[in-house]
Order: sequence, then structure tokens, then C-alpha cells
Amino acid sequence: MKNFNIKSIWSRGAAYMLVALFLGLISCDFEPPSNINITEDTNISGYFRQNPDEFSSLSKILEISNTEGYLGAYGLYTFFAPNNEAVDAYLSDNNLSLENLGQEEAKDIVRYHLLKDTISTANFTDGKLPIVTEYGKYLVTGAEFMEGQTSIRVNRQANLIESNIKLGNGIVHKIDGVLSPPTKTASAWLEAEQQYSIFTQALKSTGWYDTLNKEEEGVWYTVMAQSDETFGEAGFESYQDLEDRYSHLDDPTNPSDSLNLFMAYHILPNIKYIADLVTATAHETEAPQEVVTIKLQGEQALVNDDVFFGVHEPGSPIIRQESDNSVTNGVVHSVENHFAIKLRSPTAVYYDVCAQNEIRQLTNIFRVPGAPTYTFKLGELSKMDWGGNFVDFLVTYFPPGLNELFFYHGDFLKVQLQGNRLTWAEFDTPVLVKGRYKVWVCYRTGLSSNGCELKMTFNGESVPGSRLLDTKVWPPNLPEAELESRGWKEYLSAGSNGGRHMGRLIGTIDVKTTGEHILRFDRVTGQGRSNGGLWLDMIHFIPEDQDQLWPKFGRNGDLVYPEDLE
Repeated sequence: MKNFNIKSIWSRGAAYMLVALFLGLISCDFEPPSNINITEDTNISGYFRQNPDEFSSLSKILEISNTEGYLGAYGLYTFFAPNNEAVDAYLSDNNLSLENLGQEEAKDIVRYHLLKDTISTANFTDGKLPIVTEYGKYLVTGAEFMEGQTSIRVNRQANLIESNIKLGNGIVHKIDGVLSPPTKTASAWLEAEQQYSIFTQALKSTGWYDTLNKEEEGVWYTVMAQSDETFGEAGFESYQDLEDRYSHLDDPTNPSDSLNLFMAYHILPNIKYIADLVTATAHETEAPQEVVTIKLQGEQALVNDDVFFGVHEPGSPIIRQESDNSVTNGVVHSVENHFAIKLRSPTAVYYDVCAQNEIRQLTNIFRVPGAPTYTFKLGELSKMDWGGNFVDFLVTYFPPGLNELFFYHGDFLKVQLQGNRLTWAEFDTPVLVKGRYKVWVCYRTGLSSNGCELKMTFNGESVPGSRLLDTKVWPPNLPEAELESRGWKEYLSAGSNGGRHMGRLIGTIDVKTTGEHILRFDRVTGQGRSNGGLWLDMIHFIPEDQDQLWPKFGRNGDLVYPEDLE
């Protein structure tokens, strides 16, 4: 890409004046790139100007919002571009026109269609996009079958007409509708949808309606709503039926009342679209110390599909086409079957350390074969912390590569806990149901002189009977049953690659309360100056009385059970 040489036309002083004028036109709501370059390649705003038959109205909106120059600057952007027909329909529906459209209104339209990264359709899922828009809200994409054909829908408001138009400063996706940000809270959205009348009345009687009607910065909720039809199939024809069944204190506003707990159990803290729910096997709810479990079965996400004492309890499918509804303070899902709090036994949690949110948002490298590595500074990973003599650039994400084939999904996290580098690292665990768990660390063994010995602690306390994790040693060459008795296991479906990739039993932890906890590793010994430490793939938390060897995990992301091999 060539850069336009301002000096070849004007003097240096004139060039500075032009840049100052350019920056002055940009609203303070848009942070300009640190290096302002103008590209000779067609940029986003230039592309719209060059195609007036499709985008003259959108070009006018960029002009009104003073963001046309912003989208002409060199950078990495994704823009969902509504065509002229879409803009005209939007303005008409809202009693607006390009002549009376205000700057702030125009700016909001631009911000809600703009992302600061290049997001191609390869990064689309049936759920939210990996980063928020400049408006601060997520967009949701998904395939929908309408009028005899399948289309990719964005926010259920527009169809994708043409995708992945690569320009000098990003990607444009053409859409046939203007996207509108959510305007209702979770409570208001549910009340407006008539099929949730029983659920809404229960929210009001318990006081949760008021909670879900608040908008506070940084406070989000995820609601797993049941429709009137779902209640009816479970024998609840009215709200009164629900209260008669669950309100054992006859005071639904009491947090200890069973109806209050029932509603709290359908509300999760934080914002979790389906794509977020399926990344963990258990999620905290607003009911104290109670979690919902999530299982992905094919394309279906199931709530509380569990096996207890050998008995399978069928779960409630999340209705994809009626879920991922963005609201101003979170997201609302719809579930197919009635579900309530159950006494929970400990549930196995298989933590993929590379699936942390900040890593997943690196869309150009996350699980992309052959992509470059990415090294983190301290504070860039919200679920991980570390310390030592040096702290930056010592935790590195490795995407799937040709040399290291034997990791789950092919990727791993290198934590340099050796030499004069890091001395400790700790992780926020996923949600663990209270109980006792064996902890297996799945990693690259036999790092010879570049390895380290690590001591594990749980919530700041030593784990009785735990062993050191020594990344220098190799596992013994023994049958799998005997390996387990010595604290080793093959966790990968492809085998251990000659013992190079194994799970090591470190100890048994006692989880006293359901929720997230802190697992820490302190360096005891560790020589070497580079390329060593801990090459970490997964951490398994498996209830001590459950099978420790299955399922196994594949480089392609598959989970493999014994019956799959029959």
C-alpha cells in the first residue's frame, strides 16, 4: 500500500495545518488512529462516494456526522453499509430526512455500524461478533431461512447482500437495512413481548423487574426467559399457578422465597450470548451458589442437560432463533422447556486457557493455522495475572502451527516461568460447583533445561498432598490405567505424541462455594533464559469420584468418548 506524500504538494507547515484541520473535524467520540496516513487505495468513505447509486445517502450521513475523514484514514475497520433503499426506509419510518438529520443522530448511526477491526464472514457465528461496535454494543449474526432461501441476518434487522469487500482501510459488508441499537431494558423488552406475560408478572412480583429495568455502567444481565407456552406445557396456565407452586413463604419479594429463587435462577450476571454460554460448562446465576450447566450437542445448546447418579436429565434447548436478543443492559434468551433449581453435584470443567475473551477477540490469529504469535503485556488478560522480575512479553499465545500439532484446537499459551523472568502466574477458574475436584494440568512435557518446577495453590492456600509440576520431566512409558495411578493421563484423542503432551495430576482441591476461584502457580526452580517455562494447553477440574480419563480432546476441537471408538 502506498502512502500519499503531503510534502510533495504543500510545505511542511501547510501539511501540519491540514492534519490539524482533519483532527478538528473528527468528533471526540471517535479516537483517531495514532498514525494518520491517507492511502491511495480506495478507502471506506471513498468507496461509498464512488458508488452513489448504492451509497449516496450513507455518504451524506458520514458528512453530517463529520466522520467521512475518519473513515478515509488508514486503519483497520469493518463497516456494515446500508444501501440507499435501506437508509431511505429508515428515515421515513422515523420521520426523518437527510436534510433535518442532526449530527448526533448521524454519529450514532455510524458508530453502530462500525467496528475497529477487520471482521470477515469467516468470523461470523450464530451469535455475537467478537468485538463491540463503536457504539459500545455487540452485533449479532446468524443464518435464517426466509421466503424459501437462507440468508445471513445481522441483528435480525438486515440481510447481508454482499460481503467481504476489501478496501484500503478495512472491510465493508453491504446490508439491506439500517441497524438500530437496543432501546429497551431487559424488563421492558420482555413486557413488550406478549408471549412472556407470566414470566414478566413473576419478575414484577419478586422485584426482579426493577433490577432488570436499571441501566448502570458496567452492569449486565443475561435472562433465560420462559414463554407462556413453555409454562403451559409444564402445567402452569397462569402466574397464579406459578406462585402457588413455588412461593413457599407466601412472600415472593423475600430473597429466600422459592419463587424469588426460581426467577433469580433464570438470571445470570454479565452479558452472555449463546456463543459465550457454550464456552463454559457452568455459569453462575443470581440465585446464591446456584449454577446452570450448558452442553453443546451438535448445533443445540442445552441448559441443565446432566447425568446424576447414572440417570440422564434431559436439558432445555435454547431456542436460537428467539435468543441473542440485545437489550440496553444485557441479552435475553428463550428456552424451550421449563427448568428450575436442582441440587447440584460437582460437574467436570475442562478449562481451555486459550479461550479467554481477550484471546478470542484476536480474530486474525485466534485458532488460525499458521498465524503469528501474540505476546501479552501485564493487565491485557482479565482472567490471568502474573509477576516477576520482568512482566511484559512473557505470556504468549501460539495459534495452531505445523510444529506443535498436539494441543486441543492446536493452540497453547506459553508462560515463561523460568530463569530471571516470571516467578508466578495465576488464573481465575471457570465457575466450579462446590465439591472436591482433582486438578490436571495439560501441557508440553520434557522441556529439559528450559523447564521449571511449580507449586500450585488454590485461593491462596496450599493444597494438601499436592505434587510439584515439573515441566522438565517425561512421563513413564506405561499403559493408560497404570499411568493414571502414577498421576499421568493422555488427554488428547491423537495420543500423547510420544509422551510430549500429557495431563499431570497436581492435587485435589476442596471448592467450598460455587463460583470462580483463583488457581496459582509459583516457581520453585526454573533455569533457562528463553523458550521454556510452561507450555499450557488446558486445566481439567474433575470431581474426584468421576472418570478422570474421558472424554479426550482433539486438535480439531472434538470431544471423544469411549463409545465413539467402538
